[in-house]
Amino acid sequence: MSTAWTVLLICISVYLCIPLGSYGALVVSRDNEQQESDGNASKFIKKRSVNPPQIEVQNVKIDCKVASRFAHTIMTSTALNKANVSQEVFFEVELPKTAFITNFSMEIDGKTYVGDVKEKEKAKKQYEAAVSSGQTAGLVKASGRKMEKFSVSVNIAANSNVKFTLTYEELLQRRLGKYELMIRVKPKQLVQHFEIVADVYEPQGIAFLDAYGTFITNELLPLVEKTVTDKKAHTSFSPTLDQQRKCSDCDATLIDGDFFINYDVKRAQDLGDIQIVNGYFVHFFAPADLPRLPKNVVFVIDRSGSMSGTKIQQTKDALLTILSDLHEEDHFALVTFSSDFDTWRPSLRRATEENVKEAEAFVKTIFANGGKYQHNIF
Repeated sequence: MSTAWTVLLICISVYLCIPLGSYGALVVSRDNEQQESDGNASKFIKKRSVNPPQIEVQNVKIDCKVASRFAHTIMTSTALNKANVSQEVFFEVELPKTAFITNFSMEIDGKTYVGDVKEKEKAKKQYEAAVSSGQTAGLVKASGRKMEKFSVSVNIAANSNVKFTLTYEELLQRRLGKYELMIRVKPKQLVQHFEIVADVYEPQGIAFLDAYGTFITNELLPLVEKTVTDKKAHTSFSPTLDQQRKCSDCDATLIDGDFFINYDVKRAQDLGDIQIVNGYFVHFFAPADLPRLPKNVVFVIDRSGSMSGTKIQQTKDALLTILSDLHEEDHFALVTFSSDFDTWRPSLRRATEENVKEAEAFVKTIFANGGKYQHNIF
């Protein structure tokens, strides 16, 4: 008898409220969605898509510390308004949906404004009350599927700067034999000082660690520095202003994509590892010798006209490969669809050698024509 264990991490979505005194409204919008509200917020959203001129991003630093698979990330960004008039300065960060924000603050002219994380409905009511009374207030909400977008804009006086600091935490999940820390970096312009620093500490020991970025070219690859010892690892990436340039005579940046750190820990015992910190404990286990469980699989294949040519051929090749990998204790079925649908068999069939061969023959008769077609009936 086999037992399956499932650990659920439940996060409650929150709003973040930041009173801003005389500096104007703090504006935050959903990803790909406009918010409708009264007062200054709606005005800012109308100008949301316009990048303000003469805004220089002076510093971007992403500092990650991972201890026992728990990641603590601090993103710091400093922007300067070089214009002679006040402008909105924008701060946008995409973070994993499994992460939760623990702190957000802004430093303007030496004064720090700290966000207050509140329960969603209470924060929304507080925000609406502040806007209706003419007071300045801010509201932060994140949304998305795999990634959440944290977006803020604030009005900054001429020749002044603002420092944004966002802190979020997440429990790393082990998938396909590794833990993955993903950092999305999209500064949208060249940055005077750009840096990613990550330190990993695992009491069990680090089996392997790799660091790379989707935007890292062969020229940038040597800038990814990595040091790994028994229980600790340090990774950094800090390109100069010229190294960030997409071309020698333009201001476009290469830094646009995801930075990954993948690693796994050593497992000396099959029972896993129990760690206790501040009165809390977590039990990590990843058994490597579990018996294989039989599967029930239904393959659904699109044979509409849009699949003609290479698409349908690649689909058929993939199906033939997958069918050959099925084990005899598995059960499977095949369904094709376009304007109508057809089935290989009316119910799931065991993946015996004979059934697999018949299914492979059926797959070879599939053609993309957007209508009915003829195939051999077994």
